[in-house]
Amino acid sequence: MSNEEMQKELESLRSEVASLSKARAREQKKAKAEEETPPAAESGVAEAASVVEAAAIDVNDPDVVQTHMDNLLEQLEREIKDMPAVTTLAVFSLGVLFGRLLR
Repeated sequence: MSNEEMQKELESLRSEVASLSKARAREQKKAKAEEETPPAAESGVAEAASVVEAAAIDVNDPDVVQTHMDNLLEQLEREIKDMPAVTTLAVFSLGVLFGRLLR
């Protein structure tokens, strides 16, 4: 092989490596986006379902109200477990602060 042929082969290998690196980066971004998207979509559906359920609740029936409150508390507990501790404490502190200001 001559020096020119080696240079051409080296350039073609470099371009192939660059294209493979770009493709892998796109796949990683796509996978990361897919991992982040479903929880947001699921929580949006859960929120919409809870809003519809809250609108259809019979306030005069204590069993229905109790069941609905239990469901809301379970959902809140799951959301708090998913949130970082610092964020949870900040939200709780703001709630206490606003509660004191409203008195």
